[in-house]
Amino acid sequence: MARVNKLVSVLARIHPEAFDAIFPHGPVLAQRGVFGRSALVGMSLVGARASDLNPQPLPPKAELEVAAATVARDIALAAVAAEAAGTEGGRRLVKEAIDDWCGNGRPRFPIPWPGPWPFPFPFPPEPEPHPEWDVTTSQVVGALSLAAIAARLPLGDIRDALMNGAEQLLDVAIG
Repeated sequence: MARVNKLVSVLARIHPEAFDAIFPHGPVLAQRGVFGRSALVGMSLVGARASDLNPQPLPPKAELEVAAATVARDIALAAVAAEAAGTEGGRRLVKEAIDDWCGNGRPRFPIPWPGPWPFPFPFPPEPEPHPEWDVTTSQVVGALSLAAIAARLPLGDIRDALMNGAEQLLDVAIG
């Protein structure tokens, strides 16, 4: 029950603007790449500006959520393209991308350099680059995006890989 409460609280933190990127609907612009890389430049594929739909800029947290949905969609489309090309690398691509996103990817090997000599003064801690960003919410957005794309695919290896990736992201987010 605690996981359900945590999931609901994370879902409540997602900005409404980000849901347009997670579950595209509405005008034809949303189906043609308004939330893709072309929107970051300010132009969509049909020549309309992304700000024509909503002239107000997104807050930083919503930008992270839209970027998470875009990354999840790009991972899914790359996996589908790799599988369609016959390379059978789609499952591996999804697994590696989700492992990197969850933070449990490659093991870190200690580097013995530079030796353990004492420093004459302590180093100040480095500040967090973006303390306003919520990684948990971005992982839930990514899981929702992967699950939404996987639900539209036919049964197969890619659908299973995307669903497993969505479950892994959700487990890490609300774990």
